[in-house]
Amino acid sequence: MSRKGAGIRPDDMQTLCPSEVPVAIGDSWADKLVSSKVLGTPKAMTLDDIEEIVDLFKHAARVVHRAGFDGLQLHGAHGFLLSQFLSPHTNRRTDDYGGSPEKRMRLLRRLVEEIRAEHPAPFCLSVKLNSADYMEAGVGLQTDEGLGQVKWLIECGMVDFVEISGGNAEQKTCGLRTSFGKKTIEKAPPRAESTRIREAFFTDFAEKVMALDNKHKVPIQLSGGFRSRNGMADAIESGVCDLIGLGRASVLQPELPKEIILNSAIPDDDALAVSHRLKGLWISKWFPVKVIGASFGIQYFYYNMRRLGHGFNSDLHISIPNVLLANVVETLQAGLVTTFWRVMQSFGSYRVVQKID
Repeated sequence: MSRKGAGIRPDDMQTLCPSEVPVAIGDSWADKLVSSKVLGTPKAMTLDDIEEIVDLFKHAARVVHRAGFDGLQLHGAHGFLLSQFLSPHTNRRTDDYGGSPEKRMRLLRRLVEEIRAEHPAPFCLSVKLNSADYMEAGVGLQTDEGLGQVKWLIECGMVDFVEISGGNAEQKTCGLRTSFGKKTIEKAPPRAESTRIREAFFTDFAEKVMALDNKHKVPIQLSGGFRSRNGMADAIESGVCDLIGLGRASVLQPELPKEIILNSAIPDDDALAVSHRLKGLWISKWFPVKVIGASFGIQYFYYNMRRLGHGFNSDLHISIPNVLLANVVETLQAGLVTTFWRVMQSFGSYRVVQKID
């Protein structure tokens, strides 16, 4: 999902998608107006478009490798382009890139194979996948097809680990979105031999993945919902996953893994992320467009990621209305900086960056 004119794309240039499937964000007149006027209907990619995308992914991998990173991850979840190709909801093609689970995987398979061919081990290559799209019953990627995608990745011998997540912009039941209004845990769940904690959102799917024949012993990472040492340890020791992924918790506490979770001086019952609840989510009810109101929760974390990037600590107590106000101020400031930079470019007062082929 990308609005018209996003990035360097002109307003009249359509976004690219495997098929011409607009985002269905709601049934109200406001939802339909935003869908048609702001998001629009994407353009079904031609085979030439797909070849260009493959080249761009491979170019990005070269840049990452040249810059000295130890590896990269292909993001095939959350409704981004690779996820769109993997989902029967957004991929309705009838050529070599759609029409069956195997063909829907072709783009991802090409990227894994061609990037690995250029960058062999020890360069790390991982893939993030949806367990499902979590849309209406029978719509979108289902868990059986998701398992098939994971199965190829762990059998191909080219991937260092697979991360499990889930959902997209049209999701209905995914815990990543439905948990925004809830207060996170204040006390670590107790560990017991007879009862699993099941703290992560996608535990059920991860258990099915771990039951696959993983002859290459490719580690499986589970992300989403982890808050406590007990919950993480229980997931690993019970065979739910091999690796733990932290997202929102690490945005609010970047020091969480080292200073709390892995700090043996802190008792298990006290080793957990700081408890918090998003303030001001009531404002989402003022907006008749579902997708706009639903995005306010994630804006809180985007705001704190920007704070971290600027060298500040996260602000756990800022309310959603104040986040929105800060976004407006930052947008105005960014516009002024961009205008100044373009003026400087017109006088030639800028450095030419190195081009990496």
